[in-house]
Amino acid sequence: MKKLFLIMLIGFVTLSFAQSVLLNDVDVAVKLARIEQKKLAIVFTTQTCPYCVKLKNETLTDKTVKQLIMANYIFAEAMYDAKKVTSAFGEKKSYAQLFDYFGISGVPTTWFFSSEASPLVYLPGYAPASTFAQVLRYVYQEIKEDFSLYAKKKDDFTGEKKLLKVTRQDADFVLSNDPNSLFVDHVPEKPDIFKVHITESEQIALKLIDRGVYRVLLITD
Repeated sequence: MKKLFLIMLIGFVTLSFAQSVLLNDVDVAVKLARIEQKKLAIVFTTQTCPYCVKLKNETLTDKTVKQLIMANYIFAEAMYDAKKVTSAFGEKKSYAQLFDYFGISGVPTTWFFSSEASPLVYLPGYAPASTFAQVLRYVYQEIKEDFSLYAKKKDDFTGEKKLLKVTRQDADFVLSNDPNSLFVDHVPEKPDIFKVHITESEQIALKLIDRGVYRVLLITD
């Protein structure tokens, strides 16, 4: 597995609400990533880690980072906890055991996965918003070039548009668990293209894609 080593940069980022892109339940995140066909990311943290707080309160609240996450990823936090459990990766494990399972030796560490929860690559340590945005683009597009070379280039990638057919059960799960999702029965005049739009109308779904919405779920049953 690849490992990204990033130079830590110091910068100022305006604070805002991070929880809109960071879920606290790994199992829910895994299921959302599968339904929405987005890549999954798990941020491993501890309660006493100052750089975990910095990552959550600065990097993950940056406008560009949030938009890239909302369009392409499902992010979850796995805080070290011997009591909280997950069945997302085979047999039931505590969140503390996940640290051993993924070889976490320092925090924060961000592991990236496919939409089917297959491990892809991990990012050790804190990264400022500008670098983290580059990582998000690099990982989602599965670029094979060495990251140090890629990082020197300009990349305006924002997201990949997908219209996905889903069951009503899956649509209800998304609406109940993804704070960035909404049900629509008409095409908004100015849709938030970074939110997951769910509809029962194929015509509406096609128009939403045409207007630039990155993820549209069409209920088919």
